[in-house]
Amino acid sequence: MNRPAISEGQFTVPLRLASAVSLFTPEGERRWAGSSWDPVYAVPDAAADDSAPGTIFTTDSDEGAAIWIVLERRNDGMSYARVAPGRIAGTVNVACRPEASPDETRVTVRYDVTSLGPDGVAFVEQLEAGYDGFLDEWRREILGALAD
Repeated sequence: MNRPAISEGQFTVPLRLASAVSLFTPEGERRWAGSSWDPVYAVPDAAADDSAPGTIFTTDSDEGAAIWIVLERRNDGMSYARVAPGRIAGTVNVACRPEASPDETRVTVRYDVTSLGPDGVAFVEQLEAGYDGFLDEWRREILGALAD
């Protein structure tokens, strides 16, 4: 049986709001997500405005191939649809807000996914069980990229 799940968490980065938001565009994520994050655009010229709503790109990682669609670009974040055929489908929302210091931003990441078969059920269960660690890894990777 397929399984829906919503996982949400937060972390802080030492950046102003606009700089933090730019890290969560397809090309911005290249700065910190490692070699497994290599968006390939359905329309090659789309990389010039990679976060325009309607932009479609694919990724391929250890978890398999995924199709992404930019749903929304906001001053405070991004929203995507993500489909990993045979595994999961859902949305990813990143929302940023300034902290008490304008040089810090609180990042909230929400995955709303539904499994599409047994592999997807396992993915959803792992996502839920390890979500805090998943976001801790994002924060470590971002901080590492900022230090370079």
